Amino acid sequence: MNQDIPELSGLRVLLRPFHHSDVAGRFALGRSPEIVRSFGGNPDGLPAYEESDARSWVERNIEHPLCWAVEVGGRLLGEARLDGLDLHDRRARLATGLYDDSQLGKGLGREMIKLVLSHAFGAIGLHRVDLRVLAFNERAIRCYRSCGFVEEGRERESALIGDVWYDDIIMGILANEYRASAN
Repeated sequence: MNQDIPELSGLRVLLRPFHHSDVAGRFALGRSPEIVRSFGGNPDGLPAYEESDARSWVERNIEHPLCWAVEVGGRLLGEARLDGLDLHDRRARLATGLYDDSQLGKGLGREMIKLVLSHAFGAIGLHRVDLRVLAFNERAIRCYRSCGFVEEGRERESALIGDVWYDDIIMGILANEYRASAN
């Protein structure tokens, strides 16, 4: 377990290290077909979400060097990660997930992302953070844009969901763009 993950606190959102006790919270969130699809999974015929699925998810996140549990009002809602950290090029890829449909569209994702970006461009000293998002995920794209990300490119038909191909949008933000938007 990586003990170097700091707690990051916003007005409503707390980002904190994962704990083994998060299994119950993740299991309670279940598996939403809408959210599975937004991540590029096929929502058709989803198997029931089992406690073992939640345990595997928590264990993976505990082992990740830069992964936070997203908590709101004392309740686990998801995860935020910086993947592929490259200290030479001072870059990483943002990955986020809120797993409760009823909490989407309330600005929690924006608050979570701003906390991660503040840490990435501050304490870690990154120059660039990028992400990938499915082109149909307009809610997420609006959120990323409001956090300062700009579209940098598109990978055509890079995600197969069911028997339909979808594009991935590549978005990024640079340290100077983040600082300009934070002021």
